[in-house]
Amino acid sequence: MGEKTTNISIRIPEENRKRLQIQADKKGISFNAHIFRVLEIHLMSSGFGPSSVTSASGRLFQIRCEPYLDNVDETTWAYFIDEPKFEKERAYYLIGIGRTIMRDWQVKDKSTVSKEVGLALLNYYNRKGMEIDRLVWNQYPGPDNDGRRILQFAEVPETLEEFFDLLMSEKWVDKFVSQDDQSQDIRRGRPESALYR
Repeated sequence: MGEKTTNISIRIPEENRKRLQIQADKKGISFNAHIFRVLEIHLMSSGFGPSSVTSASGRLFQIRCEPYLDNVDETTWAYFIDEPKFEKERAYYLIGIGRTIMRDWQVKDKSTVSKEVGLALLNYYNRKGMEIDRLVWNQYPGPDNDGRRILQFAEVPETLEEFFDLLMSEKWVDKFVSQDDQSQDIRRGRPESALYR
């Protein structure tokens, strides 16, 4: 069973419609499929779209996410970074938001906001040129915690919208993140040769 779809109607200048039709024809796809792809790309680049990114080096990553923790201290999601080329999970991160931020931002739907912030952060790191399977955070001690990142109120602006604006304009700085030479799975013991099995 596929995703639920809906029909929408938009009014655009005829010249734009013609250009989009020519692009669709060149790609050998339907007008609808082309419009959908243009929209997907726009959403991806703004951190809200289908959960995939292409790194600066051209590697495609798919991001799967599942709720991990929702308690009085934090709302955290698990993010699985897969590389379709190898059909392998390359990294696994826990990204969340501390409760004070939720209160300050007056968030009603903690789960959805936490998930979208995590995806926006991964897109932000990717736009900054980092390979998202090689991220390391030093916010919490120990090698088992190098994939854990919980945003705290002192490092974000007063509203969610301002935070997304800072991420989009690349004006926010994550003082806890760095990039390793190897992807997380290799760092944690997967032999390079196993990628090709």
